[in-house]
Amino acid sequence: MARGARPEVPGPREPLSRDRIVGAALVIIDEEGVEALSMRRIAARLGVQAMSLYNHVRSKDDILDGVTEFITTDMRMPRRVTGGWEEGIRDIAYGFRRASLRHPRACELVLMRQLSTPTALAPVDTMIAMMLDHGFDEEIAVHVLRLFISFQVGTLLQEVRSAPGSGREARGPEERLAARTAYFAGSGFPAVAKVAPILAVNDHEAEFAFGVELLVSALRGLAPVTQD
Repeated sequence: MARGARPEVPGPREPLSRDRIVGAALVIIDEEGVEALSMRRIAARLGVQAMSLYNHVRSKDDILDGVTEFITTDMRMPRRVTGGWEEGIRDIAYGFRRASLRHPRACELVLMRQLSTPTALAPVDTMIAMMLDHGFDEEIAVHVLRLFISFQVGTLLQEVRSAPGSGREARGPEERLAARTAYFAGSGFPAVAKVAPILAVNDHEAEFAFGVELLVSALRGLAPVTQD
């Protein structure tokens, strides 16, 4: 499967392979979520019998490992980050965000699933190696990795699953914004009402950038002191 694009599922006359099975699984996950995935659904999409899948994959977990491998490869992370650690954090964060938005439901799977294959562990190794290469303590490097993953999970879930709330019935973006602003302003909670115009706007890109820069800023206090 080519990186950076939605995998295509060839017609039923083409030979069955692990890549085709993983590609079909990713399409199902993209369209309906992980909970909709089953061996029968994959087989039906490929036009084959479910039992024939087992000639190429061991189990549904093996297929999920393949999806995880595809997504982590699609992040296009280098094995080693060159340059400073601050820019490295930004490059990794935005690389993961780009992959997340291409396959948001599958990326949620990657973030929540235990990474059990060498391909899936590669971005983890990149992140930790970058921290260690710049003199960060080993425990700090692991803490940063886990914080980074939690941040990615939270922002991805918020962006993908967020709903307009009280403006759900409004048709256009301006009407939805006005409805949300009015809802917060009239909520009866003074602090919420005070920031209603700001709270009603949810710029996911700006919120992500704010979080990344906050993480970088906090890490400066933990960075090793360099000798001139």
